[in-house]
Formats: sequence, structure tokens, C-alpha cells
Amino acid sequence: MTCRKYRNKLKMPVDKISEEWVVMRYFREKYKLFPKGKLVKSESPDFVLQVNRKKRIGIELTRFDYLANEAGSRNVLFQQLMYLIRQKEDKLRIYQKKLLNEYWLIISTESPEIFTEVMNNLPDSRVFTPSYDKVFLFDLFSGRITEKHELF
Repeated sequence: MTCRKYRNKLKMPVDKISEEWVVMRYFREKYKLFPKGKLVKSESPDFVLQVNRKKRIGIELTRFDYLANEAGSRNVLFQQLMYLIRQKEDKLRIYQKKLLNEYWLIISTESPEIFTEVMNNLPDSRVFTPSYDKVFLFDLFSGRITEKHELF
């Protein structure tokens, strides 16, 4: 489905749809293990990757932004990241009604310092495990990708 047809169908601003496509294509280019298949824009989740007849992956995109003046507090960024993931956890229950094989969450950021701050402020005890099959932190500035097992 073209961007224009999809925008008209959902009555969404073209900027948001275009931005999601740009982030998705960039992620696909940078993530070397991204499966081959047809990527289709949807609303919940944001994309569905049709790998073959039997395997479909739901991909949800979200942005991680924070207030710079809060960055000084220990673990604040990690707590904000956990809050963002928990919000997406609530939506995952809706996505699971589509009976896809896997569900991915891609958290993008445009600030390279966020990536460094989050990685430096991970708590010693990592007790939260997201329900998504894969969670990625994607630094749009450098193209660096960190997967769930490295974050939690």
C-alpha cells in the first residue's frame, strides 16, 4: 500500500507515516539479522513483516525522548525507558489478537547522548523483562542498535 493511500485510509498526517517509513527502512538497513520479506504498513502494530506464508512479525515503533535537565539523576533515563516500554506492553495485548508469530519493539532516539546515558545508568539488578519477543534501542544518529538481552 502506498504512503498516500494508507494516509487517506487512516486520516493520519503524512509526516508521521513518512517518519515511520524512514525509521523502519533505516533500521532494516542497519540490523544485519533483519529477515527478508514484505514489509506492510499497518496501525497496530505499525508494521507487519510477511516473512513467508506462515511467519509474520509485528513491529511497533516508538521514540524515546527525555528532558535534558532530568538526566543528572541516577537511573532516571532507565526509569523513563521502562515507563515507555510498559506503555507499549499495554498495547501488545491488542496486537496479539492478530496472532502474529513474533512482536518486536523498536525504540528510536535522535540524541546520541541518550544512548550513552541509558547504557551507563543501567541498574545492577535487571528485573523487568518485556513481553515483546525482541526489543531494540536504535540510535538514529549513529545507527547503533542494542537488543533486549543487552539492555535487561
